[in-house]
Amino acid sequence: MSLLSARHICKSYPIKNYQFAKDDSFDAIKNISFDLEAGKTLAIVGESGSGKSTLARQIIGIEKPTFGEVIFNGERLHFSSIKNKKMRFKNIRMIFQNPYESLNPQARIGTTLEEVLRINTNLSNKQRKEKVANTLSRVGLLPEHQHRYPHMFSGGQRQRIAIARAIILEPQVIIADEPLSALDVSIQAQILNLLQELQEEMQISYLFISHDLNVVEHIADEVMVMYRGEIVEYGSIEQIFDQPKHPYTQTLFASTPMYRKRFKEFEKPDFKTKKGLKEQGCCFAQRCHFCEPHCQSKPPQLIAQEDGYKIACFKAE
Repeated sequence: MSLLSARHICKSYPIKNYQFAKDDSFDAIKNISFDLEAGKTLAIVGESGSGKSTLARQIIGIEKPTFGEVIFNGERLHFSSIKNKKMRFKNIRMIFQNPYESLNPQARIGTTLEEVLRINTNLSNKQRKEKVANTLSRVGLLPEHQHRYPHMFSGGQRQRIAIARAIILEPQVIIADEPLSALDVSIQAQILNLLQELQEEMQISYLFISHDLNVVEHIADEVMVMYRGEIVEYGSIEQIFDQPKHPYTQTLFASTPMYRKRFKEFEKPDFKTKKGLKEQGCCFAQRCHFCEPHCQSKPPQLIAQEDGYKIACFKAE
């Protein structure tokens, strides 16, 4: 049984159209389903605006999905349930992209970490301080760092602090939303190694959001490719990286220097809108090299195969 599952998650945002005096809506994510096993990493990849962070907000409970459900350890998480909120907060934690913005600049690091324990545990003051010191050591910082403010640390150290805050309650799932993108390349490797060490030590499951395919290849067990709020391809790391089949996934690889040689024919896709193309067709039809008339009239279904691989493409079918 999967540790964390999403079933048919949809999220729409209202749009006020003052010109015609009527409301409309924008579908940010559409019919997203996945399963995350204990101790494994599911990477969510796609360009900016594909709905990756929006999906993360639905899973962790920052926003309420328009439709669908999140299941943790076999139990459906209700958005309004106080019990579910406490369980979700303790067991599903998040690491944000910018560590400095996610930390209170006016609070010492020790105070920030202790606050999490004070609200969510029954530990004494002494036990909380010991827990904070041990957690800082666990992420490669010194216990005395708890007396400093966020501005006194480097970017890599701040991300270690953010990781410490995420693991201090010993969660089962961590959602990492672009945790390396704000860091120097030399620091990225250190943080990536730390995340892998913590996963092995604590058996944490990661929902890892990234646009960096090189990082994804090193940390992920499965990959879910999103475009314009939809899943276009889903499979194991070997299936996606050895032989990606969806034209959008191939385009992503072609735009990454490390993989460009293998997919050079997709390096310069045509971004011009094709005449007569309607929104009810495939979400990638406007940019697809293989777009045919039937791609413009109806969307392809996400077809699952016996080995768990899924793809939404008429050409691949």
